[in-house]
Amino acid sequence: MKRTLLVMTAFLLAAASLSAQARLDAMAPKDARTMAMGGAFVAMSEGYQSLYGNPATFADTSVEFTAVSFTPWVYVRPTTDNIATFRSVADSMSSGGADPTDIIDPVSALIVDNGFGGGMSAGIGWVGKGLGLGLVGSGEAYVRGNTLLGAIGTMDGQVSGIVGVGVPLQIGKLRFQVGGDVRPYVRMTGAIDGGDLIGIMTGTKTDGVTPFSAMDLPVDVGFGLAVDLGARMDLGTMVSIGIAVRDISTKQTFSQSTLGEAFAGGDLPAGANIEYPVYPNITLGASLRPIPAGFRNVVDVTVIAEIQDPVRVMQDKSSAWNLFHLGVEADMLGGLFALRTGLNKGWISLGAGIDLLVFELNVAVFTEELGLRPGDKPRTGISLEAAIRF
Repeated sequence: MKRTLLVMTAFLLAAASLSAQARLDAMAPKDARTMAMGGAFVAMSEGYQSLYGNPATFADTSVEFTAVSFTPWVYVRPTTDNIATFRSVADSMSSGGADPTDIIDPVSALIVDNGFGGGMSAGIGWVGKGLGLGLVGSGEAYVRGNTLLGAIGTMDGQVSGIVGVGVPLQIGKLRFQVGGDVRPYVRMTGAIDGGDLIGIMTGTKTDGVTPFSAMDLPVDVGFGLAVDLGARMDLGTMVSIGIAVRDISTKQTFSQSTLGEAFAGGDLPAGANIEYPVYPNITLGASLRPIPAGFRNVVDVTVIAEIQDPVRVMQDKSSAWNLFHLGVEADMLGGLFALRTGLNKGWISLGAGIDLLVFELNVAVFTEELGLRPGDKPRTGISLEAAIRF
């Protein structure tokens, strides 16, 4: 055990000291259940979430088939004024021929307040009985700054196929599960600014007259292959411990291109190549279900604590707060209703869910820290998931 810890420590320090070039992180959906629980649903993930969480869940004795999961999210602080501003932006966009200034001024206010952007994810997946199969696509755009013209950010998109297996092992009252998957993906990433975001939303530049073509935006695009591994140990029915190591891969070589060429399909565009380092994302977690099994059909409480991505914390020399995620979920009436809360790097999150036969709806209000220390760059958002599951 001591030798294992020494090897792991050396591995983490080596990874943290690699090239200073921007790290290419896998893009996980901002699904409402995870975000409501402070982001603490990776090593201790269940069902569909295990396709971007812990592949050890593939060894579950039960099966969850998600026929479709659709998750939109928007980065906006849910104050009365901000919600009204966001609704006016949405109304202006849906009306078609609206004056671009009806969008520019409100978006400028939202960018200064919290940064502004959003995204969506959709997927399908089978998890359980030793198998994990899925197809998950996600994309988002977000900018932040003190003014519209000074705002900068990123635009990202990823489509992943997941093929994995899980194996259970029972030793007395201890149940062990191990699993892994192979994840081929196509990824697109690029820098944008406030003017680009306005152009994407309105089709014109910030003067409201000059046409804007989002297809001309520069992006890096490429194909990649990653391996994810995980393990979980259940101590009876109350306590579980898990570890997930995701994004095990080599440097990824992408082609510098434009958004239009990236969507053209087929082979990679013939632009100049750029390399992105890919570091493993390690999450260690534990969960506690304190309610006795005989009462869980009435109310079932799960408390999850996770330490996530120590490689990034060491690489960025950021606060230790950026490691910690805590979530609490209370299921009532056999899972018909759920209330959730959590701490995401010190920031509070809230959410709720309802499960009606095969239809599941979850909502979350969350804040996550983008800076090195708590309070540096908080970003608040609202996420909604609608899913059909069997």
